[in-house]
Amino acid sequence: MSKGEIIDFVVLRITTELDKFQRTKTIPHTLLEGAIEIDEIRETYYDQLPAKYQKIFKRLLKEYHQKIGENIESLKKAMKKDYARVMKNQSTEHESFRFKEVMNSYRPGMNPVRALYYESREVTRRYNPENPYHYWLVDLVTDKEFNNIVLDALGADTKKLERIIKRYYFPLVEHGDGVPLEMFHAKQQLKDFRHYYMFFRNIKDWDPDE
Repeated sequence: MSKGEIIDFVVLRITTELDKFQRTKTIPHTLLEGAIEIDEIRETYYDQLPAKYQKIFKRLLKEYHQKIGENIESLKKAMKKDYARVMKNQSTEHESFRFKEVMNSYRPGMNPVRALYYESREVTRRYNPENPYHYWLVDLVTDKEFNNIVLDALGADTKKLERIIKRYYFPLVEHGDGVPLEMFHAKQQLKDFRHYYMFFRNIKDWDPDE
């Protein structure tokens, strides 16, 4: 699918939701829940919309801001609750990623995949094939089955964080008194997890002799 076709598809989704708003006089859940980001519509797709739908979107945006402004404290509480649930149920926190050989070097409670990333990065920088720990760690993270499990866990947690940010970031920044600490951490962790994903995906092809 070309970039133009992707834009056309997104615009079609947006106009469908705007038709729904026009018909029901209620903001669709896809917009309230962040499945389609209102901020993204405003910044990226607004100029692509036909004039009719630009007018509808302006009405929707006004109602959206009014609705969020009236319920900002409830939204903050919901965000904190969702964030805590995501952090409590992270796939990357699974015990199968905890190796005492790795975790002993880091503070208690550190995400084990984060620790694996730090250790793997350092070992690949100063790899010594005669060092049993180096050999074991590289063998572990380049094992296809284990590597895929790590990637799946990172992918799952990335999606959870993306959902929280899509749902809460724009309304909280627009109507709150700054970015809540939980949202700041969610954005930072999302950035980290995306980086870790690329690292572990690429390490499968790492050649210690190069």
